[in-house]
Amino acid sequence: MATRRYGVSVGEGKVQVSEAVGSATNADHVELTVDFDATISGVAGSMKRNDVIQALRALEQYILGANWPPA
Repeated sequence: MATRRYGVSVGEGKVQVSEAVGSATNADHVELTVDFDATISGVAGSMKRNDVIQALRALEQYILGANWPPA
């Protein structure tokens, strides 16, 4: 369970979110790959749910503040 891929296409909701193992495949409009074996604060494999939520919030803030669509 080193990585987990989540995907959803525009117009779909929570029920249509796909979940699979491995790298992005361009099967959905938006995909997120989470590396559960990532080293955080010197501890390997320490990825927590809250860490992913915080990273998603950082991505959201970046997207909201950046030019759209990206160049």
